[in-house]
Amino acid sequence: MDLVINRLDPNVPDPVESRRRAAGRLVRIAYGTSVFGVLAFFVIYFGAPLVFLSGPGTVSAPPHVVSLPYIVQVRSVNLTPGTAVKAGDEIGLVRSPEHDSIAATYMRALADIASRRSELRVRARIAQETLEAAKAYREVTELAAEQIEQSQSASMTFRLEMLRERAAARKTVISQEAEIAEAITQLADLDEFSQQLRDRLDEVDRNFAAGRVLAPVDGIVSTNLANVGQSLVAGTPIAEILDPTDVFVEWHIPSARLVEPKVGNEVLVLFGSRRISARIVDILPVSSVYAPNRPLLTRDSPATQIARIRFASDAVPPPLNATVYVRMFYANIVFRSAAALARALGLQ
Repeated sequence: MDLVINRLDPNVPDPVESRRRAAGRLVRIAYGTSVFGVLAFFVIYFGAPLVFLSGPGTVSAPPHVVSLPYIVQVRSVNLTPGTAVKAGDEIGLVRSPEHDSIAATYMRALADIASRRSELRVRARIAQETLEAAKAYREVTELAAEQIEQSQSASMTFRLEMLRERAAARKTVISQEAEIAEAITQLADLDEFSQQLRDRLDEVDRNFAAGRVLAPVDGIVSTNLANVGQSLVAGTPIAEILDPTDVFVEWHIPSARLVEPKVGNEVLVLFGSRRISARIVDILPVSSVYAPNRPLLTRDSPATQIARIRFASDAVPPPLNATVYVRMFYANIVFRSAAALARALGLQ
């Protein structure tokens, strides 16, 4: 059966016009979406600083630096970053030519003291053994001098010779007595100094502990860990141990802000998709510059101050040394609304 289609019938849609109308609708929707998207971007970009203050921060904890006062070379490392350690656990093993040089210096000093003590003991022994003979000779010269003084027949030359012998005998006795006394005093001083050197040497060996580097406290090993074979100058950290029971955020407060942050202000810590409630507990009187790699079309405001932020007792903090962003809303109602929205979306 044939059906005649009347193209001029208004109740029958034109297929060309229908496709054109649908395509035009899609174009208008895409154009409108682009325009409103750009407008929303500029509104959020320029309006967000009027609603909250945002800046980068670092999750940190009180660090305990493990280092040695010598130039050392790392021979082995027994731990990896993130490992939990106990006080007394061995971190690694090092060798130090400087420590060997210090120990050798002490040993040379002890050898010199031993040589000096031997010399003084020999001199004191000789003086002690010959003192009696010197005293006997002095008594003989004293007696001879007295007899010559009473004699009238002795010549002047003989008298001078006798007086010279008596003076020499007295001098010998006094010299030997003084040498014995001084040797005893010097030996006592050398013994005391030698004991001090031995104590210092024992302390150096005890502190070096044969190159074994031990953890002084309990904590988590930081990422700042020395590598095997690396040479370190005195004071350079071999490892850093962080206290996991005292985690906080060091927030680099941007310079461009409408309201000054204060101790007690509530903030949101952004880490990935998580929003964690926290509170400012301290504003440090120091300045710092935080310069991470930031994408284009974002503000690059240098930080001028550091605030310390602590999480709630029931919050699970981000990992240590992680970079987070902190938002402090200027109005409490906005903060509560953002926190409620985050809880509703399961972001906390």
